[in-house]
Amino acid sequence: AKVFKPMLASAIIVGVVGQLQIALLASRIELEYGLPVRFEPSQFTSARWVTGPKDKVDAFVNVNKGHIAADNDGDTVYLTRLQWDIDRIERDHPELKLSATKEMMV
Repeated sequence: AKVFKPMLASAIIVGVVGQLQIALLASRIELEYGLPVRFEPSQFTSARWVTGPKDKVDAFVNVNKGHIAADNDGDTVYLTRLQWDIDRIERDHPELKLSATKEMMV
């Protein structure tokens, strides 16, 4: 599971691969911390980490604020529900790289 903080919202988005992962996460939070938890569906179904020249990323973020979030490391993530959006961005912004996964440095 990944946690995303949207740029224009106060709610936190938890990204998972499937419904079972959400059920497991909710169960662990309730059992380990004694906290009730409720998840609601998000309008987004895909996340892409955005990298590229800082000025290009900043310009992209500025015009896409409703789709931008930060991950736990503060890295820029584009949230969407359509593959079409991802394809359009890759076509219109060849200087940016959209990654479905994030490399982790150990």
